[in-house]
Amino acid sequence: MNKKNILVLSMALTIVGGATAAVFASDNAINSTKNKVVTLASKEGNGTTQTTTNDVVKVANGKISDEEAVKMATKALKDYMGLDAKTFGEAHVNRTNNQEDFKFFMDIVSKEDAAVLKENAKKDTADVIVVQFVRAEDLNQPMAASNRIVINEKTGEIVSLTAFTDGNRSSETTIDDAKVRSAVINFFDKQQKNVKENTMKVSKSASSGTIRVLCNLEDGRDAEMTISLKNYSVSSYEINYDRLLPLPSEEKDHSENFRAL
Repeated sequence: MNKKNILVLSMALTIVGGATAAVFASDNAINSTKNKVVTLASKEGNGTTQTTTNDVVKVANGKISDEEAVKMATKALKDYMGLDAKTFGEAHVNRTNNQEDFKFFMDIVSKEDAAVLKENAKKDTADVIVVQFVRAEDLNQPMAASNRIVINEKTGEIVSLTAFTDGNRSSETTIDDAKVRSAVINFFDKQQKNVKENTMKVSKSASSGTIRVLCNLEDGRDAEMTISLKNYSVSSYEINYDRLLPLPSEEKDHSENFRAL
């Protein structure tokens, strides 16, 4: 939960031969019909108050540049969700670390959850890059939904992805366990990750035509996914990349609202 985002640059996306590249726009191009990419920085001391006329200001506080993060996020949305960059209107790049969330939530959660947050705060947590794409048709909406991709800056792994697609919404409530199991395994196969046997749990009921799924990966990390009952496509997933201890409130949710597959 970051309150320090500062606007630092504008750039444009283009598709070249099926590959995605970040192409930077001049001041004159900002008002054109090209897609815009607005880069945001999350931490103080990044030199993010710089301005420019025709040159690009880069936030060089990590191993992966903002423009490379945009390319990686665009590819992930295409490879995992089938979303093409031509639907994106703006992208926002933000750098953060779970330590920032610990500090923010510690004073607003229950004492039980806060105690676990304090334990998690002792961990060496990863710096991540968050890329958010606002759809072109939603640019004028005050609370526009966005596709959200989280990249582990050290490893380059896509550790979380949420795709916003109207097509995934469904009134279906019946859950086909075999299709759920297949969807989870096939999705992680794309990332060359294996799901540990007999660890899948699915929410007992659907919400707006989607279900939540929990599972453990063979590398010891756990993951949570959202799957549409319309076509059993994955609309979001998040890997516990910092191997955080679960909060008591999360454990209660998982105990009461999920069942084993």
